[in-house]
Amino acid sequence: MDMRDHLQEVAGFNVPVTSAEDTEMIAAQRRRAVRAVASAAADAEDCALLLDALGLKPAEGITPVPAQRLG
Repeated sequence: MDMRDHLQEVAGFNVPVTSAEDTEMIAAQRRRAVRAVASAAADAEDCALLLDALGLKPAEGITPVPAQRLG
């Protein structure tokens, strides 16, 4: 069962969950999770261990730089 099937099962009905908004929301949640783990870890080794246990990658914690506004 993939993530989409799981989310649809939990929701109790068949709804699309792969929109760009949903994808960005999941990315933002994972970004916050990585940063929370990093802030609570005792050291780099502890952080790496915790991230691995949660299936997260350190790069997911990087906040994207907003695009430059024109005008």
